[in-house]
Amino acid sequence: MASLPSSLPLAFCFAGQGAQYHHMAADFMETQPVFRRWMEIGDKILRLSHGFSPLAQIYAAGRTLSDPFDRLEHSHPALFMTQFATAKMLQDMGVRPDLILGVSLGEFVAMSLSGMVPFETALRAVARQPAIFADTSPAGALVAVLGPPDLRVQSAILTDLTEVASFNAERHCVLACPAVDTARVLAELRRLDVAFQPLPVPFAFHSRWIEPARERYLASVSDLTFEQPFWPVWSACFARPLAVADAEANWRIVRDPIRLGQTIAALEAAGGAHYLDLSPTGSLAAVLRQALAGDSPSRISALLSPFGGNLKRLEEIRRTRG
Repeated sequence: MASLPSSLPLAFCFAGQGAQYHHMAADFMETQPVFRRWMEIGDKILRLSHGFSPLAQIYAAGRTLSDPFDRLEHSHPALFMTQFATAKMLQDMGVRPDLILGVSLGEFVAMSLSGMVPFETALRAVARQPAIFADTSPAGALVAVLGPPDLRVQSAILTDLTEVASFNAERHCVLACPAVDTARVLAELRRLDVAFQPLPVPFAFHSRWIEPARERYLASVSDLTFEQPFWPVWSACFARPLAVADAEANWRIVRDPIRLGQTIAALEAAGGAHYLDLSPTGSLAAVLRQALAGDSPSRISALLSPFGGNLKRLEEIRRTRG
């Protein structure tokens, strides 16, 4: 990882569903007390409130990186906890953000880290979401596509069966579709000779197919109160900082399409940043690189990877930004 310039404002970046895998951040769990403490706090909260251990699911001995981590009731809180604990570990090392960028589920991490919603409150709210979608919405799929968002309107099959769930960059988007149509959608992408990757997500988030969950979702967050954030929280749903948050805004974060490209354009117009991807896969950094103009003064780096090197990258970040 290249040296991290301290002159640029530091943006902690948090990703959504699809960035999870078994044994994510295992080296931090083994060697970093602050990370481990926050993971254990989250684990205790959910063992008491929901009767299961996220840590047992993340670090299951019989699971490997290649095993699907797609049971939403497990992966949703696990991904929230892992990203939050990573950020708290960095803060304890003196690495603090100037702003925070959240994408989908990552927006809930951003709101909690910034002080808008307490950690326990946010974690419980996130952990309630899977049952709501399971009870109300059809099974669905999200497919990352290495192609422009308007690819969808160039194909009758894609037009009929999909919606754009995320507008990421000029040549990167995510399509949503019902699970029953996934095979036809993937076959059409192959016919168009477009690279794609199905994400380990069981519902068609950010599309009309989760609309049946609206009323129950709104009821589940109606009692939440939101404080002013310690740092600006940039929303990839609204493509701007969240000045206020309420139940309707929380619903739109999961229902509306992600506007990551538009969000990055707005951040760049404000002067850019050093974007530090704190997602477990580091895949958000790859998308951000596609969204930035070639002459941008901004920098992008990722801390975590499924393929190791996390502790070395952590030390580099601590040395240059702490």
